[in-house]
Order: sequence, then structure tokens, then C-alpha cells
Amino acid sequence: MRAKTQSEIIDTEVKFTTEILGKDFIEKVAYFSVLSDGPLQAREFLKNKGIKMVIVPHFKQTYLDGAALLNRKGEPIIAMSLRYNRLDNFWFTLAHELSHLVLGHVHDSEDQCIIDDLDLKNTKDEIENEADSLASESLISSLLWNDHPARRTCDPIHILDLASKADIHPSIIAGRIRRENNNYKILSSLVGNGMVRKLFLN
Repeated sequence: MRAKTQSEIIDTEVKFTTEILGKDFIEKVAYFSVLSDGPLQAREFLKNKGIKMVIVPHFKQTYLDGAALLNRKGEPIIAMSLRYNRLDNFWFTLAHELSHLVLGHVHDSEDQCIIDDLDLKNTKDEIENEADSLASESLISSLLWNDHPARRTCDPIHILDLASKADIHPSIIAGRIRRENNNYKILSSLVGNGMVRKLFLN
């Protein structure tokens, strides 16, 4: 798998331990979303925790958003395809893959790999539902989400206010509203179109 090959050239210098994993760990990663180079900062943060994040090319007529696996050394690898090249998709995919690690879905087996197409909805796969739930809660707490008018009004002013309260990028709020309403024509200016791949060109 290309993700494993790419990960071999990454030297984390830190031994990964499952003790660092938890909902709060994903929340810390999400805080980088407010920075202009947040995806790069998140990759560096993960590297310093012994987690290797790699970007794999997206091939036409394939439906990979992300993947989570362990290499033979037991080091976690998070693969991201950036197929939609949007900030909202990047941050939710990353949170989803990290959720697989937090929840213990990725086992110490070299052949095991969780591959995700996050366009799939209403899946009966309990593992994917669990990861979706934890990722959503880690990015925006259900208490904040349910009480704030942004999810109902779809008003950019409300979205910016909620993003500020949650300490995350507005694209994450807009992306969740689009997904929950199954309407990807709305809020296009807020989801960070074209703002991810260019960060990883070097």
C-alpha cells in the first residue's frame, strides 16, 4: 500500500503510545483548523506524537477519503486522499480516522487497514458509525451544536459565531450543515474550496 511506503521516510523521533488517545486529543488537532496552514500544523503535531500522516493521490473513479492502519512497528498511519480539496472534508476525514485510533478499531495487524468513503451515509457498519459520532462530537460538541441557531438558519453570521465559540474553522460548521441537510449547493463559499492540496505541494 502506498501509504505504508510513504510513511517509511517519516521519522517521528517519538514512540507512539495509546495513552495519548482520547476525545480531547482529536479536539487538540481540530484547534489547528483556525490557522491558515492548519493542515500542515496538524500533520506536524501528529508526527510529534508518533502518528504518521501521509497524503496519497486520489485516482479517478475511486472513492477513498482516508484510511487508518498500523505498520509492522505498530506505528499509526493516517492516509488522506484530499479528493475533494476542501477544508471541511479534510478536517472531518482527519477526525474520523483519528477516531478509529481512539476507539481501538485499528488492531496490531500489518494486514489490517480501515479504508473510508465518507460519502456513504446511513451505513450499518457499527465501526464507521462510532467513528463518525466521535469525530462529530470532537469537532463540535452536541450541546453547542444543538443549542446554536447556525444549524437551523444556515446564516453565515451564525456559522462564524458558532465557529468562534467552538474554536474551529467555519468550514467545519458549514460542512456539517451541508451534510446533515444533504444539500451541497449551499454555503459553498464557506467550506474552503481549493485550499488544501496547495499546502502539501512542497
